[in-house]
Amino acid sequence: MKNLSKAIFSASLTVILFLVTNCKSGDPVQEVDKVCGVADPINNLKWLNDEFKAFLGGPGINGIVLYEYNGNQVIEVQNSLFSSTNIHQHLCNGVKLDLQSPQAISDYRAQRREIKVLYGTKMWP
Repeated sequence: MKNLSKAIFSASLTVILFLVTNCKSGDPVQEVDKVCGVADPINNLKWLNDEFKAFLGGPGINGIVLYEYNGNQVIEVQNSLFSSTNIHQHLCNGVKLDLQSPQAISDYRAQRREIKVLYGTKMWP
């Protein structure tokens, strides 16, 4: 019984030390609490909900990705049915970014920063 108590104490101490040494309060928080001012953008932004409802095939072949670009949140809708990857980037109000020129899409891809995948699978570069 005495050995069991020592083993439990030792295991508990090891777990506590592991947690204390691996938690860094100064690290920046990576998770975005709100997207475009709402906690559930897919359901709360009408334009995005309409795009989401148009998906066929589910999360394995469709995606919605949040980026930061030029100080704005940009939502990229990656529908498996789309034949082009440069006309599906939206500001929070649903307005599409104008990325029609090769230079514009190149700049966008080079300067954007991925925040997180909001739905499904990120399929595009």
